[in-house]
Amino acid sequence: MQIAIVGVNRVAANIYQKAIFGQENGVNTSIGFINVDPIEDSTDLSQFPNLLGSINEMKDIIKRHKIKKVILAIDPNDRSTLHQVIERCERENVPYEVVSDSYDVDFHPSLSDVVADKMPEEARDYFLLRVFDLVVSITLFLLFLPSWLVIALAIRLESPGGALYTQERVGKGGRIFKIYKFRSMYSDAEKHSGPQLAKQNDPRITRLGLVLRKTRLDELPQLVNVIKGDMSLIGPRPERPYFVEKYSKEIPRYKERLKVKPGLTGWAQVEAGYDESIEDVKEKLRHDLYYIEHRNSIKLHLEIIIKTFWVVFTAQGQ
Repeated sequence: MQIAIVGVNRVAANIYQKAIFGQENGVNTSIGFINVDPIEDSTDLSQFPNLLGSINEMKDIIKRHKIKKVILAIDPNDRSTLHQVIERCERENVPYEVVSDSYDVDFHPSLSDVVADKMPEEARDYFLLRVFDLVVSITLFLLFLPSWLVIALAIRLESPGGALYTQERVGKGGRIFKIYKFRSMYSDAEKHSGPQLAKQNDPRITRLGLVLRKTRLDELPQLVNVIKGDMSLIGPRPERPYFVEKYSKEIPRYKERLKVKPGLTGWAQVEAGYDESIEDVKEKLRHDLYYIEHRNSIKLHLEIIIKTFWVVFTAQGQ
């Protein structure tokens, strides 16, 4: 595996010295360095034997050396540089890992351990999560199926148009998929206005649609997306390509949401309402990033599930 360490400093040198090269656990590890700041004359370059170039050449470096992962050995207080490098990684769709400035090689696994040993652990976690998603989503699908017919009939009776609609959304890694929802707006609601955020007293929403949104019943058909594997039961809200492109340019780290599958419910969904402004989007991003960082917490998942049921039964959705 080709790995680039961004940074020519003490932290980067510690990571390199602890790394084990060659073939280990079936993984070939090859490491190079990318400098962020100009290299000082006093720098001992023997600690960084494979300099690939500067951060300004990152796109070319990733392509030329077929980099598969980037380790960011950058001072976390230098947020401007950190965000700049993260955006470059996301633009090139390369996985990255931020390493603390206080990185101590005596208390952390070697880089080869991170590359080789973490793979089966991630595969196991993915398998368990997938089994959980399938068991719960299929059970809920069968349980709520009779209500689908009632909801579909009520939608058709209230306003012209189909009861279900599909829309393109962005999934894990930027993959586009079609989401299924019960229609809660009038047909062709955005025909003349284009994509818009939801808002209070939105005239595009039907009376029944308002009830469906408050109880989150409009999202029941997304159980099909979970069964298909496009989504997970818990994760960030799946967003439209238009808004992903827009917010990625305006909000640092926005594309980090795409590290995991989008969810039918999630920490941001139960802690905040729909996005009505750019500040709402930023607030929900903070919740999404918190979830991604703590997604292995069973306690957090249970809290999200409990809060989701509370939102549904008290009609506190938007």
